[in-house]
Amino acid sequence: MTRPAVVAASSSDIDRLAEMQANCFHAPWGAASIAKTLSQPGAFALLLRDSTPAGRVSAGFVIVQVVADQADLLTLGVVPGLRRRGHARHLLGDALARAAGQGAKAMFLEVAEDNLAALDLYRACGFATIGRREGYYRSPEGRKIAAVTMRRDL
Repeated sequence: MTRPAVVAASSSDIDRLAEMQANCFHAPWGAASIAKTLSQPGAFALLLRDSTPAGRVSAGFVIVQVVADQADLLTLGVVPGLRRRGHARHLLGDALARAAGQGAKAMFLEVAEDNLAALDLYRACGFATIGRREGYYRSPEGRKIAAVTMRRDL
């Protein structure tokens, strides 16, 4: 199978981004939130597009915002059924390179402490834990979950 290409999202991708958010997270962003985020200076979204002639978004997305010399990874998701194939690492690598190209010297993120797959990915990609936020996330059942704050130099 050919690896999907990473491409910059456009305004025509907002609904698909919202659909993928809903497939990936129990508390997804809506289309209006995504559009508002992407309208901010320094914000960008990247998508994975398959190799079919239609180039349909197929596997995942990442949304990042660069402000001055810092980048924040706001959300990264790979749709269920297409996980564990290196897509998140592929997206993250391109997001890191694009953020650095926009002048960022470091990238920051927050991830739920019980999201072991994401923690493993971020550590393998050079992120280090720099802090913790108690009760930052909520599980689908309403349980409070701490966020691990991570940083990586670019």
